[in-house]
Amino acid sequence: MKKTPIQKLYEKIPSFSCKEGCTRCCDNWVQCAPEEEARCGKFEFTDRLCPKLKGDEGCSVYEDRPFICRLFGSAENLPCPYGYGPEKPLTKEEASALLREYLKQKRKQEEALHGKNDG
Repeated sequence: MKKTPIQKLYEKIPSFSCKEGCTRCCDNWVQCAPEEEARCGKFEFTDRLCPKLKGDEGCSVYEDRPFICRLFGSAENLPCPYGYGPEKPLTKEEASALLREYLKQKRKQEEALHGKNDG
């Protein structure tokens, strides 16, 4: 299956193993692109805690989690509060560049889905 531009961005984010039972990245409002919402379902928040968090079981969409969830802890400017992270985290500049590209791709998907707003 051909990877989307957003899935290609995922590959640029260094991975690491989180602290067992940690849900710090789940205490946040999650924006996601249409393709991510199609894979994970809607993110309907009643508070800041991610609705995809299933108690002690952790993230119910971990393998398909959105971009921002993947970025948390992998970049110098989004560090894990417990000190976990990849051997070589993304620099602030690298993370910002990936985020800009992600937002560009997200906007393209939204425009394609809803039609470009000319007003």
